Amino acid sequence: MILESLQKIKNAETGAIERIENAKGEEISIIETAKAEAEKLLAEKIRNAQSQAEKMREDAGEEARKECQNIANEWEKGTEVIRKEAQKNLGKAKEFILHSLLG
Repeated sequence: MILESLQKIKNAETGAIERIENAKGEEISIIETAKAEAEKLLAEKIRNAQSQAEKMREDAGEEARKECQNIANEWEKGTEVIRKEAQKNLGKAKEFILHSLLG
């Protein structure tokens, strides 16, 4: 009877040790799975951030191009006005010279 009880205790202890070892293995597996999932999530977040940064860079480049084009258009308008005024003044100068020469 005592031997049977001791054997049952020994078996229970062995079973408990096995369950503890199995639980440790499960813990390691769960931790490794969580780590792999975290790495995947981090990689996805990095890809998304890179894509967003690239899009922002492209948008900023397009905005700068538009702004430069607007400035160039305004400058062109301004120089056209100056050119027309210069041609008008040149015409007046030619008329003055002709009148002066012809009398």
